[in-house]
Amino acid sequence: MRSAGLALLAALLLAGCGGDGYPEKPQGVAKAYVSTNAGSKCRFLTQRLIETLTRKQGAEARSTCRQNVARVAKPAKVTLRDSEVDEHDAEVEVLSDGSEAKLNMVRQGGRWKIKGFSE
Repeated sequence: MRSAGLALLAALLLAGCGGDGYPEKPQGVAKAYVSTNAGSKCRFLTQRLIETLTRKQGAEARSTCRQNVARVAKPAKVTLRDSEVDEHDAEVEVLSDGSEAKLNMVRQGGRWKIKGFSE
């Protein structure tokens, strides 16, 4: 019983050190971003895109992003339509409550980030 408790504690500690549930594939990032209106979704955007969208810089831009996304309703249905992925860039098409969008992505620091949107 004690070893099971230690194993659970170790798993929780490891989850805080990199096992944060960040998707490995651009399609996963796109779906995670579009599927929620939680402020945490801003972590899927490049800093440059956040600053462009909010017209603010640094931490103030990230804070504004978190506030802004919470104002948008969470979609009822999100479907991945298509994706094109190469080593450092990707384009993922999603359908969100009947509206189609393309998310342009870039690999930064080993993670896929959204660098722009198009329709």
